[in-house]
Amino acid sequence: MRTPNCACMVCAKPMYRRPGELARIRHVACMEHRAQAQSISGITDAQRVGLSKGSVPGTNHRNGYTHREESKAKASAAHKAWCAANPDKVAARSEKARGPSHYRWKGGSTKLNTSIRQMTENRRWMDAVKARDGKCTRCGSTSDLESHHKTGLAALIERLGIASRADARAHAAQLFDIQNGETLCRECHYIEHGRKRHAD
Repeated sequence: MRTPNCACMVCAKPMYRRPGELARIRHVACMEHRAQAQSISGITDAQRVGLSKGSVPGTNHRNGYTHREESKAKASAAHKAWCAANPDKVAARSEKARGPSHYRWKGGSTKLNTSIRQMTENRRWMDAVKARDGKCTRCGSTSDLESHHKTGLAALIERLGIASRADARAHAAQLFDIQNGETLCRECHYIEHGRKRHAD
């Protein structure tokens, strides 16, 4: 065992630290009193400056730091340009996180109807329908607007023989036809489907 050359600042337990380490550290503490010693020693000037910028002492994270809008726009433009120039890499990257390759894959337990409703194409369809109408087509309300399929999505899936998300993308024109949509407020949407709405 090495000869002790220092002691814990809290309990005075004899300890050994390499000379080079002793020259760098601000305090010596045993494992039991490490947190207490850290609190007694406080933070360094560098950590204090980091805190003023919103960063967390002892990490490289900049929590609380807000990027400028110009920086966000520049990064977004660069990312879009890269994606446009490398469609094969984008497709390969997305395949790694889809289906059985996804870390939350549960054997395909998601129902097809729900899965299709979560697709980007469906979100775009919903936004387009609401942007076109701007209000509920039944009562004229402008709050709690939702997009409604005139011909139900389940009926379209059955009629077109869709069995997967890939099939849905192949039939995107029929599934997400803006003419098959109308904007309803939540109340009218519940009435349309014969559901009772619970008080919020």
